[in-house]
Amino acid sequence: MAKPNAPGQAGVDLEQSRCMEPITHGLRSTTWSRTHTWATGCCVTLMWLVLPAATLVPAPQVSDRLTDAAVKQIIEDVNQARDRFEDQLDGKLKSSILRGPRGEVNVGAYLDDLQENVGRLKDRFKSDYSASKEAEAVLRQGTDINTFVKAQPKEMKGGSEWDRMAADLGRLASAYGTTFPLPPEAAVRRMNDEEVAKTADEVAKAAERLKDQVDRDAALAPPARDALKTDLNKLIDLAKDVKSRTDDSRPATAETRDLMIVAGKVGGFVQQNPVAPATTAAWDAVRAQLTALQQGFGIK
Repeated sequence: MAKPNAPGQAGVDLEQSRCMEPITHGLRSTTWSRTHTWATGCCVTLMWLVLPAATLVPAPQVSDRLTDAAVKQIIEDVNQARDRFEDQLDGKLKSSILRGPRGEVNVGAYLDDLQENVGRLKDRFKSDYSASKEAEAVLRQGTDINTFVKAQPKEMKGGSEWDRMAADLGRLASAYGTTFPLPPEAAVRRMNDEEVAKTADEVAKAAERLKDQVDRDAALAPPARDALKTDLNKLIDLAKDVKSRTDDSRPATAETRDLMIVAGKVGGFVQQNPVAPATTAAWDAVRAQLTALQQGFGIK
């Protein structure tokens, strides 16, 4: 029988495996030769199985980017939740003092200020402007109110309405790449549909220029050039698909994930093969646009 491996040791001990034991002492050398040949064959086979896997590009972590229409609905939900919370809040609490970054302020006045900021966010949120600064103002004020509410007794009137609003503020924060309550140094950033579509279009254009440069690159052997161009064609098609979907305000998370996987293969080829400096420069231009697209989809 094969003896157990030592703790932390993977696989089977070939030397102690039953199928490797000699039948007789006289056949020991013959058995060793067969064992050696068998083990070598296994190693070669495993090498060919493992090597292709090592060249695969891991799937990037792509968050589920919301469309502009979905974010607009969240903003409207926040606005309605604020109204319900204020309606249910006890009058004494409205006249109490909230300590925020502006110092001590009246809770009722702070809620009115929040209403104005939510309205400003609604008005300024457009397909070509994500209103990130306005969203940050709403989230920071919401965080101050959240701190105030959590310091009140559990039976506070309006507590359930605030919980509903806090959940909506959490959805808003997620759409802008952050969390609620808003951390002090949090970056509040979103790319809206039109900006994402333009960036995807720039990716496709830069990839087209890279493909033209690959045709001129004398350092590449024809088979390598053809393989690289095949991947570039995939990249271009996927970038155009992302543009089309975001232009129509449709989700494009899966297409962007596939795009980044192909881009990883192209980048790996450029880094690992002798290419002309002009080809490297053309790839750098593609990569710059890909970085912007990654920000739009929250890719880690």
